[in-house]
Amino acid sequence: MENNRGKEYRLGVRRRSGGCNADLNIMNIVTRSPGSVHDSRIFRECRLKQRFEAGAFSGILLGDSGYPCTPYLFTPVLHTNTPQEETYNRCHIQTRNTIERLCFGLWKQRFRCLLRGMFGDIETARMTVVACAVLHNIAIDIKEDIFPGEIARESTSNTGVLQQSVQNALRGTVRRKQFIETHF
Repeated sequence: MENNRGKEYRLGVRRRSGGCNADLNIMNIVTRSPGSVHDSRIFRECRLKQRFEAGAFSGILLGDSGYPCTPYLFTPVLHTNTPQEETYNRCHIQTRNTIERLCFGLWKQRFRCLLRGMFGDIETARMTVVACAVLHNIAIDIKEDIFPGEIARESTSNTGVLQQSVQNALRGTVRRKQFIETHF
């Protein structure tokens, strides 16, 4: 969100403004923060984090190293010591990139106004972004495919990693280490 002199604002849509699952549904969308707010602060204040901490989900989130590693949010290992940690990092990055590219790329292709940003009244722009997310999820649910054959093939390749159970009582780095030892 940028002020372009006066009362007109430009709202640009970035991948950090939301989260998606392995089925490419947008699970969380945040439109209230300006572009200068750090991703980890947006996450710290969002409803998705609160729901994970309350035990509403039994899976894991993948985030980059700008986020804290928690029992439900796995980040890359900064200084790898084992081949398993290196493999984990490769899989982590590949999965995050695939999901982000597919989910947010498909969303922006489906709703081209999201590619160029929106000018004008900020509340209208925010509601438009949320409406596009809802319509995207409906399109995913009814299996509307704007790229026939391409998305479905790639989207199923990493679903197992995203659906692992997480024990909420453990700290993030300990849980991530157990995950690496078990799966890599």
